[in-house]
Amino acid sequence: MSTQIPPVSEPSGIPTFVPAARVDKFCSPPSETAAIGRDTCGPFDQPTVQQRVCCEFFSASAPFFVVDVISFGLSLMLVATATNYYCGGVEDLLRHGVTSAIALVVMLFAYRLYPGIGMNPIYEFRQSLMAVGATFVLVASAALTGGSSTAVLLMFPILVILLPFLRSIARRVMAQYEWWGVKCLVFSAERRVGRLFKEHLRNTPSGLRPVGYIQDQAQTDSEEIRPFYLGDLKTVNQRVEETGCQVAIVHRCGRPDHEIAEFVDRHLGAFSKVVIVPDDDRLPSLWSMGRDGGTVITDRLQIRSNQIFKRAMDILFSSAGLIFGAPVFIGIAVWVKITSPGPLFFGHERIGKNGRRFSAWKFRSMCVNADEVLKKTLDENPDMRKEWEATQKLQNDPRVSSCGQFLRKTSLDELPQLWNVLVGDMSLVGPRPIVASEIKKYKDSFAKYLRVRPGVTGFWQISGRNLTTYNRRVELDEYYVRNWSPWFDMYILIRTVRTVLFREGAF
Repeated sequence: MSTQIPPVSEPSGIPTFVPAARVDKFCSPPSETAAIGRDTCGPFDQPTVQQRVCCEFFSASAPFFVVDVISFGLSLMLVATATNYYCGGVEDLLRHGVTSAIALVVMLFAYRLYPGIGMNPIYEFRQSLMAVGATFVLVASAALTGGSSTAVLLMFPILVILLPFLRSIARRVMAQYEWWGVKCLVFSAERRVGRLFKEHLRNTPSGLRPVGYIQDQAQTDSEEIRPFYLGDLKTVNQRVEETGCQVAIVHRCGRPDHEIAEFVDRHLGAFSKVVIVPDDDRLPSLWSMGRDGGTVITDRLQIRSNQIFKRAMDILFSSAGLIFGAPVFIGIAVWVKITSPGPLFFGHERIGKNGRRFSAWKFRSMCVNADEVLKKTLDENPDMRKEWEATQKLQNDPRVSSCGQFLRKTSLDELPQLWNVLVGDMSLVGPRPIVASEIKKYKDSFAKYLRVRPGVTGFWQISGRNLTTYNRRVELDEYYVRNWSPWFDMYILIRTVRTVLFREGAF
């Protein structure tokens, strides 16, 4: 499994999944004649460590502060418009709104969302909702005592969705600018440092920006990464002074704890923060908490209250979707019938929780003789056969009907699975349901798959879906099961909206 960048100061885990960008888009190899990434903060020629840390903190926090204020303002504006509050009492609304905005910013600071660098997006989502919730409690308490307007309370349900959504967009936008983020140095003792370092470069939305790597020798076969080699361990203090980096990322590379501790004490005393990256993520890490004597790992899937909550949410939202989505169902049904003769729905046997078999329902998006067309296509096209065997999908699938192409790209063909959710075959969020022939691809991870109900959406669907490999899909499913929580499900549901709107990874 590939090593990922964990948060700097929060529980670790898989960070933001974005399509890989060009490595040289964000960073360029260091120059031999110029100081690497020297700070230009303030009128000082050689800023101190404290000045560098403050400069990075404010430059990294400023975009999020602006986005948070915009989120609050838009939410307040929507409420004011909807309640026709502009007809008198505007000054009162603005006065209480400003007070509530200040309370929100204080709570965001309290929940460590500034600067938010290196923070897992799922953890950031949870902290954002908790900060909004805490602000709501304060404003509600003030409203009960006459110290705030009750109209202000109406904006918080909007803010719960708008604030995390705009923050995620801000990360993607700010990742395009080299001045945003925190510079760091990467330490690794293996030849795979090229691949590891490239992964760090591609994960710029996290806010960690590696400027180079340090080894006793430049052990990499990648000509693209070799220019980022900054020297051996004897040059650490010199490189810290040149680059202004205050964060070190250290890959364990199989080394035991006492060697890592000795390495940090001997070589990394110049860094204010050190991130230890594990060799893999097979242990639950997203919600793991350090305690004296060890790390506490909680299996949230075994907590009865969590099981009840997840099932209750499935019933509530699937019922609402089936009722209020009825006009959409009827419209799609008419379109399918007009453009493609044959059954309206298509049911295919899938494997569910504990190995239970069930029929997963979809609007039919393929021709009636899809199996014959597939066999003929694979027999006549070796390249397509290879693609099918690797991913169980075809990018240019000849079986898909004219209306089916639109339904599949927008995921509307999967709306009937809300019935599967309601009757308990599936969940709103979970691994993608698989067929019996895919069990061998999951190997040892299949046991994790059987622990939960498959989902209408899931971690794979919001992480590139068809643009990823099948092995990556298995890794994402396993990570979801190991690190499941209600917050994880809520994050995936909201993130699915963006995936559907922008048709990310759909074909």
